[in-house]
Amino acid sequence: MLDADGSPIRFPTNKSLALFVYLARAGDAGAARDHLSELFWPGRPDRDARRALRGTLHEMRRAMGFGADKIVRQARDRVSLKQAAIATDLDFEKRDCATTAGDFLVGLEIGTPGFDHWCAEERARLRDAALNTMVAAMETCLAEARFGAAHHTTEQILVLDPLSELGVRGVMRALSGLGRRADALRRYAAFRDELAADLGATPDAATERLAAHIRQADGRLPRAALRRPEKPSIVVMPFADLTGGKTAHLVEGLEADLRTGLARDRALFVVASDSADVYRETMLGAAEIAGELGVRYLLQGRVRMDEDWLRLDVELTDGLRNAVVWSERFDRPRGAILSVQDEVVARIVATLRGYKGIVQRNEARRARAMPEAELSAHDHMMRGMMLKEKFLKEDMRTARGHFEQALALSPTSVTAHCWLAWTWFFEVYMGWTDDPRDAIARTEAYARKAVELDPDLDFAHWALGAAYLAAGDNAAALDCFDRALALNPNNSDALANCAWPLMFEGRAEEAVNRLERAMRLNPFYPDWYLWGMGMAQYLRGNCRDACAVLGRMSQPNEQSKAFEIAALDHLGERDRASEEVRELHRLVPEPRVRDLVAALGFRDDRVRDDLVQALRAAGVPG
Repeated sequence: MLDADGSPIRFPTNKSLALFVYLARAGDAGAARDHLSELFWPGRPDRDARRALRGTLHEMRRAMGFGADKIVRQARDRVSLKQAAIATDLDFEKRDCATTAGDFLVGLEIGTPGFDHWCAEERARLRDAALNTMVAAMETCLAEARFGAAHHTTEQILVLDPLSELGVRGVMRALSGLGRRADALRRYAAFRDELAADLGATPDAATERLAAHIRQADGRLPRAALRRPEKPSIVVMPFADLTGGKTAHLVEGLEADLRTGLARDRALFVVASDSADVYRETMLGAAEIAGELGVRYLLQGRVRMDEDWLRLDVELTDGLRNAVVWSERFDRPRGAILSVQDEVVARIVATLRGYKGIVQRNEARRARAMPEAELSAHDHMMRGMMLKEKFLKEDMRTARGHFEQALALSPTSVTAHCWLAWTWFFEVYMGWTDDPRDAIARTEAYARKAVELDPDLDFAHWALGAAYLAAGDNAAALDCFDRALALNPNNSDALANCAWPLMFEGRAEEAVNRLERAMRLNPFYPDWYLWGMGMAQYLRGNCRDACAVLGRMSQPNEQSKAFEIAALDHLGERDRASEEVRELHRLVPEPRVRDLVAALGFRDDRVRDDLVQALRAAGVPG
């Protein structure tokens, strides 16, 4: 305890110090005088014990000096200390010191059974509290890949409890995370020998498995951490089967199908199943696994089952940030699970992969926060993809600049060629360019180079479809999109893009069907799916549905806004149409009807004429 000047208070006798310690630990309620008398002077007559208590209280108060009246509370039957008025080193729960917990009250025993037993119990309780606090801190450090801090904490745990299984596993994990796998194995061997010598016991199965894993990693993995690929990297972890092994075939099938589906995305680095299976029974956290395998993302799952339903919980973790970036729950009737397995896998794969999938979204957020000078080819791709999604002229051209920088850093990047093709496509489709021929030629050149570099990549054929669409060859565009789907049936974007050549050929019903399937396949679909659906509903004559769909767009563009205005005009909602015309002017300073419809490749001129008439009636100039 400290006095008003911050100096330690010296109690004149061991018993006055012991009394102070007991009352300090008792809290504001304090203790009854009878209890204190029996605790400190057992067996003595009540009068003598109470007299001794009064004398010891007097010694305690005198040691405190003038501050005693503000601290010590004495009633007829109880004594307590005002907790807010004292500062002691007795509250171990707020401290991070293994030695303090182990030495608490050592040497303070006063030879009375009650108080000495209380000291022993307090030491044990505080030791357990200290261990729990430090184990939680250790797990936090390991989860955040702060292996140096984790190592320091685990050594403190082992000071308090040298035979702690949690402590030794923690120190093994920390040393392994630091690349010191040989040291981790030496610590395990020393612990195993000490356990056998002191207790005649062997380590827990979990400790043995961890040692086996580190031993295997020591033989397979380099001392330095594996370098992470520039493109997003992911491992599909073994799913937890919580059904008692009743659906082992289903669980393993889900894992395999998910790896296969994700591996078809050339923009992802997917760890093979053999390496993932090494972690089937490991206790390592996401950050540790990500570090060992040299990946960023982990896809994990749990399967449960009751009499009627089978439940699959899936989550994607960013191992470097120890953060869950996506999770989903799938409930299916138990009897139908095998028949819907493909549908569940397709949903998960489509949600994660692709340029608007969860993985790329997280990558784009990272790239957006980085300084320009530190951007890699991949980071430029991520920034460009974020910008182009606005479908506005200046943003699209800025995106093109990022794709060009990515291509300069990585000249054989198929993805960069594909996205450059798309940026030139929009110059034609949105009517931004003064030289459509040049833009069409550039679209085709980049797309054909992508196909040349990787003829089996679905994205390359998707980009080539854009070149045909820009040139007005709807049938060839549709063939390219279908080719992309044949290479990858989970490419929801190629499926959605089929809507445009179908609409231009007067097949709006088929366009709606394809868009609905794309939205089903990719629940986190980008805004442009709504753009296509709004156009298709307008062409079907469902103007109210068209308005509802287009109004849901978070980032409308000049063309989507044009179709929304035309639909409102057909519905006779002139006030709302005028409001959207004003919004159109905010998107484009000087919109002109001819610019909004010129590039629309409708086979039937009457469709374009109807759109022109509606826009002019709503007040759009030109």
